[in-house]
Amino acid sequence: MSRTVTLKDIALKAGVSTAAISQALNDRGNLRPETRDRIKAVAAELGYVPNKYAAALRSGRTMSVGFVMAEDADDDSAKRWALHRTRQLNALVRASAAHGFTVTVLPESRPDLLAGAHIDVLYFPDAHGTHAVLREAVARGIPIVANDLLIDTDRGLSIRTGYDAAVRAGLDLLAAGGAERIAFLVDEGGHPRDEIGETAYRAWMTVRGLDGRIARVDAGRRSLNRRLREVVDAGADAVFAFCEEGPEIYLQLEATSLVIPRDIQLIALCTTECALNSRLGVTHVCVHPEQAAEAVFETLGRIGGLVGTTVVDLPWELVRGSTTR
Repeated sequence: MSRTVTLKDIALKAGVSTAAISQALNDRGNLRPETRDRIKAVAAELGYVPNKYAAALRSGRTMSVGFVMAEDADDDSAKRWALHRTRQLNALVRASAAHGFTVTVLPESRPDLLAGAHIDVLYFPDAHGTHAVLREAVARGIPIVANDLLIDTDRGLSIRTGYDAAVRAGLDLLAAGGAERIAFLVDEGGHPRDEIGETAYRAWMTVRGLDGRIARVDAGRRSLNRRLREVVDAGADAVFAFCEEGPEIYLQLEATSLVIPRDIQLIALCTTECALNSRLGVTHVCVHPEQAAEAVFETLGRIGGLVGTTVVDLPWELVRGSTTR
């Protein structure tokens, strides 16, 4: 294995002091341009790689992002959200690695672990529960990034993942097609994203004076078909499947005497099954919460340098299919 090139090696070959080497490589000091260029050329020739972690330690940074892992009350909920959280964690790991950072995972039930955690910022992909970890982070002055939660501190980044806007756009499309009795299928359990979707649905229906019906689906999906039959039997002329499951609901509606979209329209939220929804012609709204990971670095630039509350909106798309008019 080759030996790591040091500042002393560069100084010896360039015939200058290590202080001059540091100034040249960090573009500081009053070196003459030709001296600075010669030092950089020697460094490149020797294959010098700066130790960013040592530099981070000198500046008080740790080069690590904290990821708060939400915990579920039952096995069905854990299975339901496992893929969602894995995708978010994987996205953060990839983004962090690209920026030279590592990821430290912390359970939401252990705010005490923050005392020994060496992190530059704490990321909440699903900020809910008692917010004990959030309060502890604020008390310790740790910069905070959270999805769909306003972080009202002087070092907070709030990321709007697009669920609210996607719901309103989907409901507008259904209404444009003549729907007046739009049923809303949503997961039970009070997950933050479902609360956002349900709030948007209730507000939209209230403003337009329309009658709505909310049907809650269990995490294990055992009640999905029953809930769908209930809203259809109650006279729904459209279904917004915020619980996702667009392909399954489409197939269930196809098995009835109803004709899609003449008798009933369908639109589904989509975070993972977009290709299948498209193949079946299911109109869907796509959101991309995993893109929050890169938004963390794009917005903060150098983690820990955030000042003031910042809000970032992630992209989302409405994909038209044959299930809406």
